[in-house]
Amino acid sequence: MLPRFRAVTGLAVAFATLCPAITRADEGAAVMATLDEATFIERVTERSPRRVAFDSRRRAASAQIGVAGLLPNPTLSFERESVPGLDQTNNYVRLGWSLDFSGRRGLARSAARSAADAERFEVDRDAWSLELDARLAYLEAVYARHQLSRIETARAALVQLLDVLRSRANHGDTSSYDADRAALELDLLDDERATARRVLETARLVLGAFLGEPTTPYDASGPLSLPAPRAAGGEPRRPDLDAARARVKQAQHELRLARRRWVPELELLAGVMVSTSGSTAGVGYNVGIGGALPVFDRGGAAASRARADAKRWQTEIAVIATDARGEAAQAARDLALRIEQADAYARGPATRATDLLRRATSAFREGDRPILELLDVQRTARQVASRTLDLIYEARRAELALRRALGRTP
Repeated sequence: MLPRFRAVTGLAVAFATLCPAITRADEGAAVMATLDEATFIERVTERSPRRVAFDSRRRAASAQIGVAGLLPNPTLSFERESVPGLDQTNNYVRLGWSLDFSGRRGLARSAARSAADAERFEVDRDAWSLELDARLAYLEAVYARHQLSRIETARAALVQLLDVLRSRANHGDTSSYDADRAALELDLLDDERATARRVLETARLVLGAFLGEPTTPYDASGPLSLPAPRAAGGEPRRPDLDAARARVKQAQHELRLARRRWVPELELLAGVMVSTSGSTAGVGYNVGIGGALPVFDRGGAAASRARADAKRWQTEIAVIATDARGEAAQAARDLALRIEQADAYARGPATRATDLLRRATSAFREGDRPILELLDVQRTARQVASRTLDLIYEARRAELALRRALGRTP
């Protein structure tokens, strides 16, 4: 009877070690909301507090365009002239209007429009980064759930084996050594489970934080699968590169604006004059023209600054483009190598561990191998299963790194 039970127990351990399933830990998590990746990303787009900040930045940048294009307000003034001892007073009411013959207002509006474009591209970059951060957080939650599921399933089988060994020791069939050794293995596995639970609970809270609910945990239901191999190539399309190009245009408009500061700012004046002398009074008019003379500021300093800004952003464009191509090439190569490594591990060590566990279980069933050898093989098989998950997780992270380097969805 005992060899038959050993066979059932050994097969259960083998299945639990290499084939993670839904366990009591996952059943307990069923009370919380469960999201697939597409739904999670959609909700992040709709609910994330950072999305609201992004929209505010876009609106603030666009508002600057209208400010730059406003016409100057007219001026209205009143003056009174009177000389003590003389029975004569003059009252003036003047209306002034600034005239722009240089086109500076249009250039300022163009510069503001380029600045708004740059801000919009920078917001797009930050929004893209937010999406990738959310996908990475989701991946970490999926990875943590699979790791805990693997441990829970292996633990259930180990508990079953420990119960059998304790029953045998109580009946005097064997010493308590085998049961104590299995109990130590269970203690070590429980410590590993505590770590996995902590990681999973934290990862679930991180998902809630992305949705604007930092105290609400969300469960990730997505699978943990190896990404498909990608063909090499693909030119990066980076929002930060587009933002730098818009900054160059802004600096060029500001340079043209600065070069026109030598044109005087004229103000046209027109008004009514009321003059009183003794018992007589008369009404007349006055007209005039004035403005600031470009003596000390002819736009030289502003032009130098604009040229420096243009040069800076042109340099930034070259740096960003070079870095983007390098990051994309490195990320693509890293992804290819990680997929190759994970595939080789699945065909090599993972397959070998499954076969070894089957053989060790059969030998233990027949009484040819001690419990220590079976526990050692089980531990090795658990390590192989954990490493398999690690390789898949690392490959998925490499895929996200490639998407970040490319600046667009592959």
